[in-house]
Amino acid sequence: MAQSVLQVNHLNKVYGKRKETQYHALKNISFAMKQGEFVGIMGASGAGKTTLLNVISTLDQASSGSVKIAGTDITNMKQNQLADFRSQQLGFIFQDFNLLENLTVYENIALPLSLQGVAVKNIKPSVLKVAKNLGIEEILPKYPVTISGGQKQRVAAARALVHEPALILADEPTGALDSKNAKSLMETFVHMNENLGTSIMLVTHDPLSASYCQRILFIQDGQLYKEIHRTHKRNEFHQAILDVLSEINKPNEW
Repeated sequence: MAQSVLQVNHLNKVYGKRKETQYHALKNISFAMKQGEFVGIMGASGAGKTTLLNVISTLDQASSGSVKIAGTDITNMKQNQLADFRSQQLGFIFQDFNLLENLTVYENIALPLSLQGVAVKNIKPSVLKVAKNLGIEEILPKYPVTISGGQKQRVAAARALVHEPALILADEPTGALDSKNAKSLMETFVHMNENLGTSIMLVTHDPLSASYCQRILFIQDGQLYKEIHRTHKRNEFHQAILDVLSEINKPNEW
């Protein structure tokens, strides 16, 4: 049985001081994610997806409850410990790529290892391995300005993967891509997940992107509303996702 890569227990996030108006962004959320699982997080705008991602990614702190990543409880870690943990155990893929324009593709991918102080002779094989896995070897000497949006997103995926983190967190990664490149990126994620054993959490509002996941958690008003598993073909899973989203968006439902 696969170990848990992520355990979220009774997570609450409240913004605002006690005697002021408070906003409960997350309300008693609990779930676990197995190692090697590809999980999607969906919900309407303002439902709590981004807050949940920020707490899991150590960029925001929970008001109560706990988050364990690869067996380590991050809830009460100090800032310097969190920075080290984040750089070693987490990989990030963002909507706008966040590539450094003055670095080559190779240097962008190598950056997480450089920041960790990995020896130069050990960096090269890691970069070449991940570039080969994602089919971007030929663009390693190029600069981001000279490559396509789809290639940029694969470079961002390679950078997130190069230090072999416990968990990849992808925040609306297809948001800036056309449908062809979005499909290509989601197929890259499936490849990373199925062939490299990468654990991926995808936050998305796009049902088509979500249909590539193995399981979807739906959040509504800061609470876990429902979860569905992919037990059938992707087009059927896509329809099941659309059905839950239409439930969530029904007027006067909440």
